[in-house]
Amino acid sequence: MEMMREKMEMALGWFREGDTKPEFVCSTRDSFQGRLDSMYRNFSKKVKKEDEVALLTAIVGEIGNNCFDHNLGQWRGVAGCYFQHEIEQDLVGVWVADRGQGVLSSLRQTVISLKDDEEALEIAFHQRLSGRSPEKRGNGLKFVRSVINGNDHRGLLFISGKAFRLFGGLSSSLKMILGKGPVHGTGTFALILWRIEHENRD
Repeated sequence: MEMMREKMEMALGWFREGDTKPEFVCSTRDSFQGRLDSMYRNFSKKVKKEDEVALLTAIVGEIGNNCFDHNLGQWRGVAGCYFQHEIEQDLVGVWVADRGQGVLSSLRQTVISLKDDEEALEIAFHQRLSGRSPEKRGNGLKFVRSVINGNDHRGLLFISGKAFRLFGGLSSSLKMILGKGPVHGTGTFALILWRIEHENRD
């Protein structure tokens, strides 16, 4: 868990200040997709159930693509998304973050009455919206929640603005990795935890 905490500090540092090693930041969607494909290949060599790897990759892809879909022309200093992953024993950690406009500003394009970050995340994760382009972030996050929630071996921490949500059975592990408490910031921050079965391959 110590390595996970170190990675967390690095990811949160970028989320707050945009200050980290360039190799963890994907400046374009193509760069993110290439690294996502690399993650899939790497995990496929180490994880027993390939469908688990495919499902994990799908939700990481959903969150990462949101970083680009909802922030064109809206970046606050640093364009692109932070993307890092780690396996520590049987636990996978994946960090995806952006320094864009955040869920509240994104959803306000069509749900004008939204009052704060808390309400925006509630809608994003729980309320079905129409398929119009500005609203896709919310519907995509519902898919992510459906994969994570109710599963003892999965967890999600999601921060946007001054609000955060925890989902899944690994919430207590997420709190341990997070430490003192959630860090508020513009844009979005996600940590996915996924407990896996390793397959021994010689």
